[in-house]
Amino acid sequence: MLILAGQCATAQQSKTCAPCHPKEAQGHSHTLMARTLEPGGQAALLAAHPDLRLKLGSFDYRIYRAGAQSRYVVSDGVSSMEGVIAWAMGQGAAGQTYVLERGGKLYESRVSFYNDIKGLDATLGSPPGPPKNLEEAFGREMPALSVTECFQCHAADGPSTGAAPPKGTLAWTKALVPGVQCENCHKGAWKHAAARGAGDAKSARLPKLRESSTEELSDVCGACHRTWSHVQLNGPRGVANVRFQPYRIVLSKCYDALDRRIGCTACHDPHNRPEAAVVNYDAACRNCHGGQTSDGKPVAVCKVGTKQCASCHMPKYELPGSHFRFADHFIRIARPNETYPD
Repeated sequence: MLILAGQCATAQQSKTCAPCHPKEAQGHSHTLMARTLEPGGQAALLAAHPDLRLKLGSFDYRIYRAGAQSRYVVSDGVSSMEGVIAWAMGQGAAGQTYVLERGGKLYESRVSFYNDIKGLDATLGSPPGPPKNLEEAFGREMPALSVTECFQCHAADGPSTGAAPPKGTLAWTKALVPGVQCENCHKGAWKHAAARGAGDAKSARLPKLRESSTEELSDVCGACHRTWSHVQLNGPRGVANVRFQPYRIVLSKCYDALDRRIGCTACHDPHNRPEAAVVNYDAACRNCHGGQTSDGKPVAVCKVGTKQCASCHMPKYELPGSHFRFADHFIRIARPNETYPD
């Protein structure tokens, strides 16, 4: 929100990096990020739900299997528009949105699948209310800039094999490796692997992210999850920004740009699936609380002492239309019934 050979393509770079980084490559292959983009014909979620339907206003939607393809059709009772689901974006707990191909153009689907309701509903961010006409009901045509921005966070450039097609084009998307790959975070990873294979250790050097500051890590993760500066300049405002974790955590009183104990990787291992149980994050909180700050000042332990740090201090909010509750990364003393602190 790419197409090679489905699951093998998704794991292509992990396999390339595995000889030197076996633990990271093995863990990465099981992450949701690694499968955040799948060819529509190979999307596991669509295979499990081969005939999805929804009525939105006066329009009827259907997503169905047709041979090796998944197809998307919308009808107003008189006419219809149909397209191939070229790509399925998202494998997280919230759901999945589709990129449609019709007449050589790419469209964002007007409806998406949501895990909470096990069915279709309006795509998050689509115009409010029922569609006004069949074209609007079908979906939003994606300009080149939108295609580029979406696919850069759901796929990776492949190894250089000559001149690449212009970014944002259909041909460019087909040359990408589906899913978040090593290259997304470790820029130059393909060249690094090639140089190592050729015995050129000097050219193979890559910056070590484990030596990055908290602020630098926020910029790496924020390239897709939105940085503080990006949201400040562009929005969104209100509860719509709850899903942009790098922005929210900077608002926390305990945020320290130099202290890696409050950095993204202090709680989340990017090479493995995130912990499902909220209580498992509490140990990261206690790394600071009860200890000291980066300049040696003591930090008090929570006075309530329930040992449920994350569930109390990172309340969840439902983003309207998302059918999902997001943990707010603005760490604070959350008051009962408080309004969302933007």
